[in-house]
Amino acid sequence: MKVKLITGCLLLASAVSLAQVQVSNGPNLANDKNSKMNRMLGGDDNSFYCYRVRSKGKGTSFIVEKYDKVSLKPVFSKEMNVEDEKKTKIEDVEYAKGNVFIFRRQYDKAADKMALIFQTVSSDGQIDPALKEVVTVSSDHFEFVDFDIYPNPSQTKFLIKACHKANKADTYKTDLILMDAVSMKKVWTKTLNQRLSADADNLWAAAFSSQKNKELDFAGIYLDETDNVFYAYSEKQLDANGKNAGYLFKMGILLAKDNQQTVVDLPFDDKYYVTDVQFMKANNGNVVLGGFLKDVIERTGKDDTKAGIFNFSINPQTKTITSKTVKFFDQTLMESMEAVKKSGKQKDFKYRMDYILPVGKDVYYVGQMYQRYSSGTFGGSGVGVAMSMMNNSKVEYTIQYMDYIVAKLNSNGQFEWITNAPFRTRLVQNTLPPPMYKQYFAYATNKGVYILNDENAKNMAIYSKPDFKPKMFKDFAGIHGSNFVSQMVSLTDGKLTRSLLFNNKTYCFAPIQEKNPQFRPPVDCEIFVPSKNNELFIYTENKGLDRFTKLKLE
Repeated sequence: MKVKLITGCLLLASAVSLAQVQVSNGPNLANDKNSKMNRMLGGDDNSFYCYRVRSKGKGTSFIVEKYDKVSLKPVFSKEMNVEDEKKTKIEDVEYAKGNVFIFRRQYDKAADKMALIFQTVSSDGQIDPALKEVVTVSSDHFEFVDFDIYPNPSQTKFLIKACHKANKADTYKTDLILMDAVSMKKVWTKTLNQRLSADADNLWAAAFSSQKNKELDFAGIYLDETDNVFYAYSEKQLDANGKNAGYLFKMGILLAKDNQQTVVDLPFDDKYYVTDVQFMKANNGNVVLGGFLKDVIERTGKDDTKAGIFNFSINPQTKTITSKTVKFFDQTLMESMEAVKKSGKQKDFKYRMDYILPVGKDVYYVGQMYQRYSSGTFGGSGVGVAMSMMNNSKVEYTIQYMDYIVAKLNSNGQFEWITNAPFRTRLVQNTLPPPMYKQYFAYATNKGVYILNDENAKNMAIYSKPDFKPKMFKDFAGIHGSNFVSQMVSLTDGKLTRSLLFNNKTYCFAPIQEKNPQFRPPVDCEIFVPSKNNELFIYTENKGLDRFTKLKLE
């Protein structure tokens, strides 16, 4: 039996160096300790924006803030008015062209209607009192409606994806709505007879080790600068007996001038299950997408694992594949990231693509290896965990984050090298499954690909050992007492150079770990703000106290 996932590294000679990054701390901020940082937003050349939620005390407050990039001091803090919290959920918060957009969903059970509306805060702190409707759909249950918002690269327009059905017996369809972020008006709406919805935030789906029972699994979507839409998905195939015969990977193309999508098959050497990809528009106008492959052949004794990375280039006008590259990991690489073990547990590890970073004529893919599992009263995962949840029994949910993976796709369309950077941390919750938030972020300059993250304080010394092996790397579960480090990957040969940026003794780098499902950001939410001249802004906290830190990369 084959279990196939598409999701996926070589530990090259590495070194420990002095910091390659300049660190500048801002002043301590006088924030209410119950006002929790929910996410950092983008900004202009002079400032950036943040979104906070204060949920303790009387009522709940939703707060938009603006900060100066030089002083790292607040410019304003504005609280949004939400009249009926029971009927309203903040769906997403986005920055675009001088305004912060707060998208809300409101459900009217009596009318069986779900509406997506938005409100704005301007660059000078003016809250628009008007709640403007984006779309309203009919549904007799709120779980049958899924909204997602995607900005284009220049953040001038939004693609709103509304996936919905009227009732349990109905079939899903997806409305794609293009909205101009400057005029704040809808440009067009196009409807697909497909369910383009992922399970990344689905609490029940996260409790199971596999969800490969859907007809179609959404893998990602992209809006380019000329209003064309590209999306990818895996589609189930059935054999002659009506049983699952694997998945085919496909890409939908919906140009701005078209009313119907064109579907392009993206073939591999076998039927892999693709769950996430990253997109980019190349200089020649082609759309590039890439992700990881994994195929586990289960057998008595030791399972065989086949994993790799892929890249497709698509001409959007002819809607054809112009190039395709797949590179599988060798045994040395698999062993270096501990993906091959005698226990055969490599089948439980998955790979997720997080970034596609162009530098000159080359492209660098960055992702990570992880494992999600759960245990409860009935033990194990799957039905036992579901029964535990239904019976309100204790269940522990864990995400084990593993190695980062960086791959260079050169100007000839070939993967020149693949490198892995060791990483070990766990995110554990005892109430609901944690979402798959990144515990790191990546950024590319003309000198290297930087990976920045917290890690066990003992690892810096371990790195310097000449006989360093991956199994020596220490895990950690808490932020305080760890180190915030930079791992720079050379653009030429993939060599890894590590440096300590600061100790997390007081103020610590704080990745997203929102535990309240009512206020969870989207799983693709970033935890830093990039700026000009390779400056990055991050959030640091110290037990309720907080401040911002500027990082200046080489």
